[in-house]
Amino acid sequence: MKVGRSRRPIRLRVKCAAALLALIDDKGEPLIPWEHAKEMTSDQIISLFQFDHYPIRAEAGGPALPWNLVPRLIRAHRRKTAKVDLPEMAHIRAVTKSEAEFRARLLAKDRGEPRPPSRWPKRSFAKRGERQ
Repeated sequence: MKVGRSRRPIRLRVKCAAALLALIDDKGEPLIPWEHAKEMTSDQIISLFQFDHYPIRAEAGGPALPWNLVPRLIRAHRRKTAKVDLPEMAHIRAVTKSEAEFRARLLAKDRGEPRPPSRWPKRSFAKRGERQ
């Protein structure tokens, strides 16, 4: 009798690799060409992918559950993160910050606190006969 690991993790990796091989791009072509895939091990196939948290980003509290994970090739995942996710996250942070400042001004007004000084300088209107 052999002593060692069970065969279950190996089967799981093979099934995972088979599922990843079934993925196709927008044109209907497989992400990994068959000629390349038949020369690769299941671990090599799996190593080409990263899991993207979609539709709920991990930063927004998205769970690491199968319904929220989309396998993407590493380069495509990096491109999506740089071009889509990071700008959206920066926008959300900016809007959240401005909303917090607005709420603080409203609460200060309710408490009767004086208004903060204006950024714009005061200037009086020219009197009749005085033109600049």
